[in-house]
Amino acid sequence: MEKKKEPSGIQKAWRRLSIQNQIFLSMFLITLLGVGVLMNIVYKTSIDAIEQNYRASYQSTLKNSSRVMDMNLKNIVDVGRNFLNDEALQQILEKGNEYGGSKFASTDREKLRVIANEMASQQVWVNYIVFTDLYGHVYQLNNVNQGTYDFYNYYSDKDILEESWVKQAKAAQGKEIFFRDSILKAGTKKGFSYAKYMINPSDGQGMGYMVVGLSQKLLGKSFVMGNESFDSSNFMVVDEDDQLVYFAGNEEKENAIMQSYSNPGENHLYLFSSVTNSTTGWHIVNVVEKNEISEESKNIRLTSFLVAGCVLVVGFLMARIISRTISHPLKQLENTIAQVGEGERHITEEFDYSEVGRIGRKFKEMVNTNLELSEHLMAVKLNEREAELLLLQSQINPHFLYNTLDSLYFVAIMHGDDQMAEMVEALSDNFKLALNNGSKYIKVADSVKWMQGYMKLQNMRYNNRFELFVDISREILQRETITFIFQPFIENAMYHGLEPKIGKGKISLRGWQEQNNMIFTIEDDGVGIDDMSRLENGYGVRNVIERIKLNYGEKYGVTFESSPGNGTKVTIVVPVR
Repeated sequence: MEKKKEPSGIQKAWRRLSIQNQIFLSMFLITLLGVGVLMNIVYKTSIDAIEQNYRASYQSTLKNSSRVMDMNLKNIVDVGRNFLNDEALQQILEKGNEYGGSKFASTDREKLRVIANEMASQQVWVNYIVFTDLYGHVYQLNNVNQGTYDFYNYYSDKDILEESWVKQAKAAQGKEIFFRDSILKAGTKKGFSYAKYMINPSDGQGMGYMVVGLSQKLLGKSFVMGNESFDSSNFMVVDEDDQLVYFAGNEEKENAIMQSYSNPGENHLYLFSSVTNSTTGWHIVNVVEKNEISEESKNIRLTSFLVAGCVLVVGFLMARIISRTISHPLKQLENTIAQVGEGERHITEEFDYSEVGRIGRKFKEMVNTNLELSEHLMAVKLNEREAELLLLQSQINPHFLYNTLDSLYFVAIMHGDDQMAEMVEALSDNFKLALNNGSKYIKVADSVKWMQGYMKLQNMRYNNRFELFVDISREILQRETITFIFQPFIENAMYHGLEPKIGKGKISLRGWQEQNNMIFTIEDDGVGIDDMSRLENGYGVRNVIERIKLNYGEKYGVTFESSPGNGTKVTIVVPVR
């Protein structure tokens, strides 16, 4: 027969203790262990929370900076795109086969100077503008009074069309390609630049190339400073290849910061927060030192030690008291917990006023109100989400807009600029319909009227390139939908479907009623898209989808159909209101 194993000295000493002392020691040791683990979790969680707060705080600032950069670059890019419709520029670029050399004819250079000066005189960020035709003739307008001689001297016997950026620009088929420095091999080297393959809008054929050099001060002026208070904060702009374009901050640490940014797995010194700029594809980045963030956690760590000490003292005293009276109430609580474990969700057991009894009453209250709290929490989350969405619509002050637009209208009338007056009047009417007196619902007829005004403004800008066809059944014109339900899709159709397309484009907006639902379709004959997720991830589109779900339920929403070269179709389904 196998001999029974003798208990160890610790086991013997434990068994000699009374149940009360066993409970007391167990509770105190568990409290000690729990406090130690909790302190470690709280400290690490506090560091993580501070880092997350930093990123969340700077995300808003970086997004605003990206919007400012988009706005500054868009003004310059739009002027460059307008050159495509300049008949004088078209004629100069297309007759380059009539003479040799690397320069345009003197009379043509004077015309090019006048054309380029339109951008250079209006945009303070423009350093230089270069035009070259498909025969290698070059012209440069320099806005910084340096580099012109070197430019013409270099390209007198070099073919500019052999440079690498030419192939990239041509492959982009008219889209602006941004570079972190000056891409020309001679002339002004300061700043960054973009290149564009110029396509004649009348016949869709290439005419030549344009290079625009820009001052890095444009990037510096794009940074929007928020309320952040980190002394080690630095801003920078990084291109798609993680190469530095612009740095604002402590230049002595520039190399170390870029080294950490390029090797995230080896980064132990800095925290980065970034957003991607939609115009350039570059990353706008903020960086702070981890040491500065960890400084904020010292108070948390000290507080954690003090709280832990207090918890241990209280735990010791409570363990002594509870251990004396815990047997009976604990059994009662054990039975109640067992009932809940078996599926009981409504507790009728009555507990005494001991410590365990109070825990039992709290447990009883928690279980009985759990469902109510869950439902209430869901309602609060929905209300918070709706409040956030409504806040987005309240950012525009209608009185300020109306008064400003009226002032612009009268100034245009006084100067005899009828086209400008017409555009301002159309924009004012457009805002009145869009703001809708603060209401989140709008009649279908007013939404259609808003879209027609919006298209009128866009056609003024794009020389009547777009045609809007509307076919809405009369029975739903006076029905109501949420505001801004069509605008993101119409805007996507123009900018991503029709704007890249050569020639005119058509957008069709149709609507009808099926049983208790209203169905709307927005269809264009543009270039189409092969990745549906790009359509759904846009901020405006995602906003509409979320508001439809929030206001009407999960079974309503938006679907997309598209393929390259065959246009895009959007279908919106909402209930009759």
